[in-house]
Amino acid sequence: MQIPETKKSDPDVLRVTAFVLRKSENKEKFSVCEAAKTQELNGVSDYRIAEIIKEICLQPNGPNSMESLTTIDNCYSHNNPGNWQLNAETYFNYLSYISAQNSKKSNKLAMYSILIASAALFGNALALSIGFIGN
Repeated sequence: MQIPETKKSDPDVLRVTAFVLRKSENKEKFSVCEAAKTQELNGVSDYRIAEIIKEICLQPNGPNSMESLTTIDNCYSHNNPGNWQLNAETYFNYLSYISAQNSKKSNKLAMYSILIASAALFGNALALSIGFIGN
């Protein structure tokens, strides 16, 4: 699946969701700390990423692994990588979001096509009327 690039102005949840999906498709493990240092999630704090991941992901390394990999304290367990994957609800919501974005682009292209077709029709009608006047 083609995952669109996110902008820094996009909501943090969208940016983290796209990041997790991209990493999961490439079968790359990552830690919360590592994610916060990436260019893609630049500006999103460890705490915020951990909070979002708790809501959108499955248990990364089996039962009860979520809590240890998303707890930010002086034990630094958030530095340990996990095999993060989106939960079903988040995954299908993200697919719906992508579909809606693609629909917006399609609607815009359809509108341009209608405008061009209308201009061509007007041009043909004008040419025909000039042709009738000339005869």
